[in-house]
Amino acid sequence: MPALRPKPYRTFNRVILGFAGALLLVFVAFNTWINPLLVTPTPWTNEKFAEYRPIYRHQRTGKAGIVRSHPWEIAFFGSSRVDIAFDPLLPGWGGKPAVNLAVSAGTLPETANILRYTVEKCPIELAIVGIDLGDLSGPGSGWKTTGFMESPFNPKGEVVERELRYLGGVSTFETAVKTLMNWTERDKPGFKLPEYTPQGHRLRHQDKPDVRQIIHHDAIPHAMRGTMRRKHAIEESQWKIGFVQQILDDTKKHKVKLKIAIPPNHATYISVYRYLGDPDPGFSIDRKALARLVAKSNADHPDAPPAEIWDFNDYHPLNCEPIPPPKTRMHWWLDGTHARKALGDVMLARMMGWPLEGEPKDYGFQLTQDNVQQRLDGLQEAYERFQKEHADQFQWMVESINSYNASGRANEAEPEGAQEF
Repeated sequence: MPALRPKPYRTFNRVILGFAGALLLVFVAFNTWINPLLVTPTPWTNEKFAEYRPIYRHQRTGKAGIVRSHPWEIAFFGSSRVDIAFDPLLPGWGGKPAVNLAVSAGTLPETANILRYTVEKCPIELAIVGIDLGDLSGPGSGWKTTGFMESPFNPKGEVVERELRYLGGVSTFETAVKTLMNWTERDKPGFKLPEYTPQGHRLRHQDKPDVRQIIHHDAIPHAMRGTMRRKHAIEESQWKIGFVQQILDDTKKHKVKLKIAIPPNHATYISVYRYLGDPDPGFSIDRKALARLVAKSNADHPDAPPAEIWDFNDYHPLNCEPIPPPKTRMHWWLDGTHARKALGDVMLARMMGWPLEGEPKDYGFQLTQDNVQQRLDGLQEAYERFQKEHADQFQWMVESINSYNASGRANEAEPEGAQEF
């Protein structure tokens, strides 16, 4: 009896499956060779691509990969204010490997879990955590739409599915292709490296050509909408308090020195809150909560390094840098809410006790539970001085407010969360 022949479609299916399997292997080999998001290291991964990986659109995943890539000892966490300003390659670190793990629009739910992921994988001895004013008194967070949920930072993520996607996923392949294109075009005139350094610092492509217009059109209206929202409901968010406590507990458990930084905003931005009658223009809810939680944590863990709070959000001369003429840049500021690396260097020097001269030498205020009221009273007095000593800037701010009100955009809804854009 002749052997039964397979039906013709079986051969066809095998060919198709074999082709698909071969294509998948090519994807995996290519993705792991370039390792564009640093989450699939292999013996054949080529680190010549380190400077050319464009992680900007996949920041959370990319920064989780950076955590995995090296035994870091110093790490920065927070929102874009930290992401842009804090440099992990400063000489002051003394050769210790430092990394910037802050993310755009990051709020406390993300910051706390990114820090936890880091301390469980790296022997860090110092964590500098930026907490934006308004985060603790704002119950919302955009963490479900930022890419956090799909990243390794999410403690409840589908691990197997996620890792398979990194190995053979189309988005990983596209990022790998872009990395390879960056590398091949590196010697062409006008080529620019991607935004992020291999240490996670968003150092490049941050300059904006007309800071005056950006503060007028974006920063001032943002503060206005924030004030409008805060007039309806403002209180300490117990959900966010839990994440601050998580940060304190994790750093104490792992004997990590914690320095909390309250990042600065430009004086014209913070003045909007007082001028428009915000119910808590000094963000006393946030400042008092941080001071209280840190004081209690330090008292409860006397054998662990004490945590500190450094408050840079005030009317110091560096925050009152004059608004420049049209189509020019500022020395200390990228816009009304994001300090340049130059100002970030000053903040880090102050927190670390490195020497400074001139105006920067007294930048920032070390906040404690004992002096928090003094700090709040001083901010009100500084606001009154700002009106007199920088009358031109104050008047420009008022004109920007009036212009925005007249535009009809003043009733636009402001998203919940920290004062971040």
